[in-house]
Parts: sequence; structure tokens; C-alpha cells
Amino acid sequence: MVKKDLHNLIRFRKWDVDEKQRNLATLLRHEEAVLERQQAHEDEIKAEIAFASAAPVELRSTLSGYLARADEMRGRLVQTVLEVQMRIAHAQEELAESYRKSKTLEVTQANRDKDEAVEEGRREEADLNEIGLTLFRRREVLEST
Repeated sequence: MVKKDLHNLIRFRKWDVDEKQRNLATLLRHEEAVLERQQAHEDEIKAEIAFASAAPVELRSTLSGYLARADEMRGRLVQTVLEVQMRIAHAQEELAESYRKSKTLEVTQANRDKDEAVEEGRREEADLNEIGLTLFRRREVLEST
């Protein structure tokens, strides 16, 4: 009964590890997307600066407003990256803890299985010894008569 319950718990822990891995993968993809957006934003700023430097003076006056908004966006993107990285670190810790718990249960079950196999071997040996002893006694009884 205990053995079966431990196997169920191991299955649950493996499922938990898998869920935490999927969560971490989602966060890593999110981080990658934000970093790509950040790079695209920086490329866009460079392109606007290059365009403004080649544009007539009348159009250059809009560059300062654009750069102010771009700087706000840059700040939001940096903040988003930091938040996602904190969530990733937390998810990695949760995954490591879940994996440790899973491994502990697997090792415990392996030890129990090994102990059970040894005990089963002892029982089989005792049964075979009993059969051998019974056959020996029967043979002695038959020979003495």
C-alpha cells in the first residue's frame, strides 16, 4: 500500500516538475520577445536620428519630442525586462526545489524496491530450503522403511 502511494506521489512530482519547466520556458520566451522589442526600439531610434539629421530644419524640431517619448518607452522596456528576469529567477528556484523533491522520492522508492527485492529473495530461499528439507525427510523415511 505504501509503495503504491509513493509511486503516485512520484508521478505527481514529475508532473509538477514538468509544469514548472513549461512555466520557465514561457518566461524565457517572454524575456526573449521583450529583448527583441528593446533592440527593435533602439534600431528605430537610430533610424529616426539618422532621418532627422538629413531632414530640413523644420522637421528636426519634432525629434526632441520623439526622443522624449522614446526614452519613456526605453524605460518601460528596461523595467519589463527586469521584472521578467526576476520572475525567471523565481521560476528557476521553484523548478530546482521541485526537482530535488522529485529526486528524493525516486531515490527513496528505489531503496524500498531494492529492500523488497532482497526480502523477496530471502523468502524464496527460505521456501526452497523448506522444500529441500521436506524432500530430504521424505527420502529418509522411504529409505528407512
